[in-house]
Amino acid sequence: MTEAGRGERTGTDGGTHEHFAPERRSYRAHFALHLTVTEGLVTRHHVYEDSLSVARAWTE
Repeated sequence: MTEAGRGERTGTDGGTHEHFAPERRSYRAHFALHLTVTEGLVTRHHVYEDSLSVARAWTE
């Protein structure tokens, strides 16, 4: 995982591994999280994820 920040904006990247219990399916996906923090409060929150991995888990 890496982190970067400048002024009010910061970001990190990472990964997740999720399981769908009823279907017994799982997937791994990468994500990037971008935040804007103003006066100590998160004022913007954007998550960019590998939605293709999620779609494939549901259709395979």
